[in-house]
Amino acid sequence: MTVSCAITLAIASGGAAPAREAEYPSGTAVATKTQDVFGILHAGTISGELYIANDFQIDQSGTVIDYGVSADGEPVAQTVGGKEQATGTAANTLTRVSSGLKAMPWTVHVRYSLNGPNVDSSAVSGANGLVGLHVTVAPNPLADTDYANTTIPVIAFTVPTKVTSEITGSSGTLVTQNGTDMLVVAVGRPVHTTSFDFFFTAKHCSMSPLAVAAVEASDTAEFSRSMTALATRASNLSDIAIGGGKHDTKLLNRLKAMRDAERDKAKSAIAAADPAYQQAFHDYMAAYVTSYTGHLSGSIGDSTQMSALLGTAGELNSDTPVARAVADISNATNDRSAARAHQGAADAIDDTIRQIELRGTTGLAADLKRQAASQTSRAAKDFKTGQKMMHDAMIPFSMAYTDAYTRHLSKMTGGTASGASTYAQQAIKQTNDEFASNKNLKADNQKVQAALDTMAAAKAREGQGKMLLTLAALVAKSGTGDASGASKSAAADWKTVSANGLTAYALSCVGERAGDGAADGSADGVAGGSGSSAAPAAPLASTRALYGLAGRQSHGIEADMSATVNDVVAVETAAEIIKNAVDTLAPDGASASSALKRAIDEARAAKVKVVAPADAQSSVGALEASRIGREGASRDVVTPVNTHTVGARFLMVTDEL
Repeated sequence: MTVSCAITLAIASGGAAPAREAEYPSGTAVATKTQDVFGILHAGTISGELYIANDFQIDQSGTVIDYGVSADGEPVAQTVGGKEQATGTAANTLTRVSSGLKAMPWTVHVRYSLNGPNVDSSAVSGANGLVGLHVTVAPNPLADTDYANTTIPVIAFTVPTKVTSEITGSSGTLVTQNGTDMLVVAVGRPVHTTSFDFFFTAKHCSMSPLAVAAVEASDTAEFSRSMTALATRASNLSDIAIGGGKHDTKLLNRLKAMRDAERDKAKSAIAAADPAYQQAFHDYMAAYVTSYTGHLSGSIGDSTQMSALLGTAGELNSDTPVARAVADISNATNDRSAARAHQGAADAIDDTIRQIELRGTTGLAADLKRQAASQTSRAAKDFKTGQKMMHDAMIPFSMAYTDAYTRHLSKMTGGTASGASTYAQQAIKQTNDEFASNKNLKADNQKVQAALDTMAAAKAREGQGKMLLTLAALVAKSGTGDASGASKSAAADWKTVSANGLTAYALSCVGERAGDGAADGSADGVAGGSGSSAAPAAPLASTRALYGLAGRQSHGIEADMSATVNDVVAVETAAEIIKNAVDTLAPDGASASSALKRAIDEARAAKVKVVAPADAQSSVGALEASRIGREGASRDVVTPVNTHTVGARFLMVTDEL
């Protein structure tokens, strides 16, 4: 079965903004808005949620009226911050648009294959064999903005090195190793439909979410800035999306102190363990080839002398320098990995803090226990995998090292073993230098590093598991385990961002004022929370309708929160991938890959082409031209009624396997 996952995310509604200014007041301030738009795709179906972080820059004081959309797609007015904004200040809001209302400018179709035939994504997860990922990015004709013509789409995902060590892709694809992952990056083209094929031989296949980010940029520096800013906003989405209740403050403060302490321990432990490992590895290789040199005989040649290698192997069963070096490197390797346990513990605490801020503590203790069991079990498996990787990597590494060492030593001695020990240190230095520069030898070294990273990551996961058990006990003991459940008002669970931080959605008060008709967007209530103004003579709907909660009772909020938590986690995972993708495409913020250079040139040309001519703007009037945007296309993703929107950045995210 073929899976075609389309992040179209909705049918576009609207079109050009209505011409009559009186129907849609814009407030008294002079302000501009930029948007960061996050689209979510779940389990191969179009879910349609959009999370839109809005940044307002106030150029002249006054009220700023921004518009969301009701469940019927009608503009919904809200006063930003519920008050006048001062000149030179900034304000922020968050809008969640439910399924079926708005379309992203790009569609992303994803197909998977396994050993040739197309299959469902579920068949690829955990599978062994040749995995194919086929991605098509195309402008979305249903979108009522022109961003597909002027933004540069970038596709990125990661595959763990324990799953595969090599990934091939279409022309222009960049594949790099990033810690314990293989990072894959491809650049799409503005205006055009672009397709990419990726293949890798997998063992127990898994991969990250597929991230597709798109920004406008006229040069590499602007591309780097915009992509980095988008990724930073994505990584902080939970902080701006939903906040924790005051009833969790004491527990949160305690956890933050624990997290900071674990981070300090991790920093000091890693600072001590990593140099110790490097020294132990250097000493081991020196002891290894010194022993090997002592067993050389006759003519050395230019490759490993097997009789000398066997002589070295025989020393490992005795109390010899090389045997002691083996024990030291083994201990140093374990210490290097174990130092990451504190890092894992800190990550576990940080994630728990985020969970409490997102969902409160209802049912959290049980969830933490389940997570602890999963992390501990996986840590044990991953550490064994890392040990096997190290075993498999050290054999070719050692052979390549002794080949290079023998070749250098032979040149110094004239090809004879006589007096070889005199040149041993000099030959070791030349061999180390060669390993740092020779492409094939560097690959052998990278395999060793991948094994080290896998073991370190396993110990970090083990540290997470142990800490999660501690946290489960703390949460249960805190007495707040059910404090943030249904007994709390919906307003305490749903938060939106304003100029001075998190402000309650105020679902209950809006619902009470709007009456029964509010749920379907037909009431004359006010959207946007307690700070909204009732002045605009625009179609109004309740906040429940605006944020996709139409027709649900307050006891259903908890389920909505769980879905939101999952969405936020997916976006924040993709954020890290995009940050690394930017470093790969434009490592110094100035130079760029050839594919990126071409896309930037095309985006620059497209942006110039779509700007409406001055005479066309004057024919409809300045106000109407600003509403319509460039050649009739809105600049605002939510509604063209928002004429103050000057730009948007996009991040579209699929599920991980």
